[in-house]
Amino acid sequence: MNWLTAPGHLLVCDLDGTLLRSDTSLSDAARDGLNRLVAAGVALTVASARSTAAMRPMLPGVDLGLPVIEHNGAYISDLRTGQHLVTNALDPAIAGRAVELLGDTIVTAWDGARDRVHFGPDLNPGAGWFIGEKRRYRDPRLTETADLRAVADREQVVMLCSYVPDEDAPAVAARVQEAVGEGARVWTALNSYSAGWSEVVVQSPLATKGAAILELRQRLDLHGEITVCGDHVNDLPMFAVADRRIAPANAQPEVRATASVVTGTNDDDGVVTYLTDQLAISRRATAE
Repeated sequence: MNWLTAPGHLLVCDLDGTLLRSDTSLSDAARDGLNRLVAAGVALTVASARSTAAMRPMLPGVDLGLPVIEHNGAYISDLRTGQHLVTNALDPAIAGRAVELLGDTIVTAWDGARDRVHFGPDLNPGAGWFIGEKRRYRDPRLTETADLRAVADREQVVMLCSYVPDEDAPAVAARVQEAVGEGARVWTALNSYSAGWSEVVVQSPLATKGAAILELRQRLDLHGEITVCGDHVNDLPMFAVADRRIAPANAQPEVRATASVVTGTNDDDGVVTYLTDQLAISRRATAE
């Protein structure tokens, strides 16, 4: 039996830079490959910094039946309905303090009835790209809000994301982390879609892809190996809990360094090609 279809095995793939091409599209070949994996009995889902509202139009025709991990582990959710099965929110005081320090930030939250993405009226080019992309696919969460600090007092904040010049990002992240202490996880990474602008992200310490994968595996009663596929530093927490780690050739250096397998690039559908090749090898071996 192949490791992909072994009892209790869980396969979790990142989206941007891994399954999606550099233009954020999912190729027809990748879609068909993912559906072949699901049809073969592979327990497959995705873990992304994106929301279910963003995932749905980016995964057209993909037959994903398992819950997905969104916002880097802030939520485990039903992809079709967007219902949150698990929520890892920031403490309101911590969220408020981080907003004060970051100033111009994007606040992702739950208002008790619906998901929200709050943003201010003045956007720098990095944040402008982020909001502009969501306007293009008519993201229903977008909410222009003058007082972002007040959001932390009235809603469950699951993520803060500021876009700052690349050279400033490490210092900004360090200053926020020092202020919030162990009450939040602060990290920074280059944004491949907006040159010159890095993300500074603030989330609950519980909101990681790795922690979410372990929670999801328990909920699904899967007790076999874990295989993960990713390219970005926010994928390292799920690499840490995996038995098998797959990265495309375009992955960031620290991700490639910890990978068990490096495939072709995302623009060549390297990860899906590798996975479907492994499935085909298994089927040939069984037939022989």
